[in-house]
Amino acid sequence: MTATPRRSKTARASRGSLLASLLDAADRDHCPGARPVLSVSQHDERAYLDALDACATSRVTLSRRGAWHGDWVEVDAERARRLGSRRAALAAPADEGAFRQRWYAARPIVLPGAAEDMLAGYAREIAEASERHASLKEHGGLKRWIAARSDALADRFHVSHKTAPFVDPERDLERVYFEAVAPPGRQRKRIADLWVKSGWLSTHEGEDSLRARVSFGREKDDDASHDLLRHRLVADLAAALLPESALITDNPHLAGLVDRLCTERALFTQHIAYWNSPEGGALFHHDAFSADSDVAGDGQLGVCYLQLTGRTAWLALSSADLAHRIREFAELLAEGELGWVRHQLFSEPRAFERFQELARDPAVAQRELGLPGCGRFSALVNRGPEFTSFLADAGHASVLSAGDAILLPNHGLTHTALHSVFCASDETAYSLSLAIRLDREREPESPVDTDDTGNAHERPRAPRG
Repeated sequence: MTATPRRSKTARASRGSLLASLLDAADRDHCPGARPVLSVSQHDERAYLDALDACATSRVTLSRRGAWHGDWVEVDAERARRLGSRRAALAAPADEGAFRQRWYAARPIVLPGAAEDMLAGYAREIAEASERHASLKEHGGLKRWIAARSDALADRFHVSHKTAPFVDPERDLERVYFEAVAPPGRQRKRIADLWVKSGWLSTHEGEDSLRARVSFGREKDDDASHDLLRHRLVADLAAALLPESALITDNPHLAGLVDRLCTERALFTQHIAYWNSPEGGALFHHDAFSADSDVAGDGQLGVCYLQLTGRTAWLALSSADLAHRIREFAELLAEGELGWVRHQLFSEPRAFERFQELARDPAVAQRELGLPGCGRFSALVNRGPEFTSFLADAGHASVLSAGDAILLPNHGLTHTALHSVFCASDETAYSLSLAIRLDREREPESPVDTDDTGNAHERPRAPRG
């Protein structure tokens, strides 16, 4: 397919016609139910800017760690429809068949208002979590948070004195280990490698985004572990420390949808609490592990992210879609568009030729995107505002406000949802990210010693709504 610029900067467009052409483009991605997002620039035509003004619901300036990535506008679908866009009308609630297609294609599923009706019931917990950002930055802040939750932990988890070196000493702040307590009358092997860790999202000066992660074992080495017992214990530990995570796990609409997409009961685990501050966010990455490609249904099937305060701006798309957009963008550069981008990224002709060769083969490009940091595509995919705006106008952008969720499916290193995140608030925004796994045991390769596990994983689990 020959790529063409997504927006003419010279054509005389009537009010709304250019807006409609972008929203109605045949190759624009559209998650049913999601609010459309488009890029905007001071160089855009007056007619286009007037059309955006007529249907804009919010505006976002994207800046991450000192790098400006452009500006976006959230569009009201009904107003856009009146201005001539047909596809904008698809913002009506979607049937699950459309979500299922996106899930298997590893395309993100944006769910506006997924927890909106439940937020008021957790207002105190969310407020306390938001304030925790300040205390976690101080020495001993993690320990003080855990001490404040001692009543919720007492019957199941004891703080241990175990220590281990940090994996990332520049960003890691504190870590506390826990030992799981066996229920009365049950025998169970001693599990003392559960932990909670706080740390900075980056080392950029003046940017103080934080995260707190609940996990187990050796960081990185055990991230792809199939140990269901420990994953369940992590889920229980996180529920005690982060009671607001029930907005996902006990949410009939959200958790029930995930169950149906997985075709069986899902387990939410490996909780991460995020405090995204202005200039914060994450470069393009994915949440797949090499093992996920090899063990069908037994790895991490995706991530559920829920915004609780403030706003975040997202670029999210499947490996296949990102490879396709990179190929499109390379064709634009080859045709002489955005000459300054080509000059800055590829100072010598042979460098651009190698890039074209890499982008030309979809399978090769998807393997490259599966590498840490998106491999040799890193400089392009994290570039703004040119590539960021290009992806937004292609339908891969969304803005999440309090109560909104996004599902990021994962089917392996070359078939997963890649995503890039920006803080879209003037204040620090609080959110949760939970990994999705199947809540069932692996088929044992040899007889299992039931006394060793004590059947601690066999808890009654009522079906979700």
